[in-house]
Amino acid sequence: MGLPAGSYQPFSASYIDAGGEHGNVHGFGKLITAANHDAQATAWAAVLSAIDALSLGARDKDRYDDETTYAVSRPTNGAAREVALSATFQDMTSGQKWVNTVVPCLDISKITYIDNVNAKDAVDPTTTEVAALTTALEAFPVVNPEHPTNTVHVVGYRVIRGQK
Repeated sequence: MGLPAGSYQPFSASYIDAGGEHGNVHGFGKLITAANHDAQATAWAAVLSAIDALSLGARDKDRYDDETTYAVSRPTNGAAREVALSATFQDMTSGQKWVNTVVPCLDISKITYIDNVNAKDAVDPTTTEVAALTTALEAFPVVNPEHPTNTVHVVGYRVIRGQK
């Protein structure tokens, strides 16, 4: 069953790095309704868990259905918001592609680079933590706000440096 037109709502999460700066994740997910509330809360928790597994940062805030703030200390593990994992999403009906940061303060020990002359810093999507992130994002699901009823898939990842 598809979503009614215009059915999406924003999500975000904020991670603090070793310097006290914030790296952010944001995008759009399914509109939460009374009928899907519990399922979407579970799916959102799975997305956050998958991000946490790849991030050295400390999550200090997340927002989807509600906003939750956490009392965290600055990490001492070298977490840097400037090193992040971005995902390329594709609307499988319209073909539209877009890129969003999905993991700030990336722990590069959890990824494997692939040799791809057309994609600098391309990441192997089949490693355990990255595959779990893909599963969580697609099950959530991430929504294209221009076409919220269309299916969206992750079609690639790459490491970005210098995120602001």
